[in-house]
Amino acid sequence: MPTQEERLDTVEFDLRQFKTETVRAYQDMALEITVIKGLAEDSIRRLSTLSDTMEKRFDGVDRRFERVDTRLDTMDTRLDRVDTRLDRVDTRLDTMDTRLGTMDTHLGTMDTHLGTMDTHLGTMDTHLGTMDTRLDRVEDMLAQILERLPEKP
Repeated sequence: MPTQEERLDTVEFDLRQFKTETVRAYQDMALEITVIKGLAEDSIRRLSTLSDTMEKRFDGVDRRFERVDTRLDTMDTRLDRVDTRLDRVDTRLDTMDTRLGTMDTHLGTMDTHLGTMDTHLGTMDTHLGTMDTRLDRVEDMLAQILERLPEKP
């Protein structure tokens, strides 16, 4: 069995070795943390630049949307005026439809009256034809009577 001195030497040796390994691990970890810190700072700087760029782009997009909104508002106003005009045109066309319907009714009535007048004129033509025939006969008779009458000296 090792003596106490040997055991103490072993513990001291192990302790020095543990201390050396711990210091080396700590240095490695410190180096890695330094690298990570550098990478994080670089990432933060890049994210900040990206954020600024995005803010500028979003500001540009916001301005474009505001212009589009303004144009759409203008178009809405114009479309409202067009709607108003179309409503007036619709009203006028409805009025014209009503008037044309009334005119169609009046023209239908006039067609009926003209048809009746055509019938009456046809009847009158027939009567006048009959009267012409009678007058022709009367004329013939008068001509015969005049032929029979002696002439005046």
